[in-house]
Amino acid sequence: MRIRVSNLLPLLLVFFLAALTLWLRIAVETPAGGDPRLRRHDPDAIVDKFTVTRLDENGRAQYSLAANQMIHFADDESTELFAPRFVRRGDGPAVTITADRGTVNHEGDEAFFRGNVLVVRAATQEQSELQIRTNYLHVLAEKSIARTNEPVTITEGKSVLSGIGMEYDREKSRLELFSNVRGSFDQSGK
Repeated sequence: MRIRVSNLLPLLLVFFLAALTLWLRIAVETPAGGDPRLRRHDPDAIVDKFTVTRLDENGRAQYSLAANQMIHFADDESTELFAPRFVRRGDGPAVTITADRGTVNHEGDEAFFRGNVLVVRAATQEQSELQIRTNYLHVLAEKSIARTNEPVTITEGKSVLSGIGMEYDREKSRLELFSNVRGSFDQSGK
């Protein structure tokens, strides 16, 4: 039996196309699953004057998050915020958090605020406005928990409390400072 070159040509062409397809697949998929240093951290979305509001089952605003600019990165699903403003509504006085910048996880239930963080609980008839100042704050929005391991200063009226590290649990109405706690309390009232 004699094999002609013209009979092998279609077989060689199919083999070449299969090899080329395999090479292209490897070349396209390797950066995504390969060395993380080779991946690019380029934004896939940039939004100016960004606002998002979370509603409860009755359509009332639970909390809102706004920023001068939002940048989303597809490679790690991170979102960076510039001049973020978080407002928690619902039962009790509104709580507002502002900072120089922040990040939000891809599920949207955790936010990290950095630089000149200010937390303000609005005044009520029974309580003065409460302010918390720190340089870093981690917020678990769904659980109503805020925490930091940085120095914190808390003021309410003329009362001042400071320390290093804090956790605030809104649902349990509990504020905890972890170390180097100092304070002065004004007993004159509101």
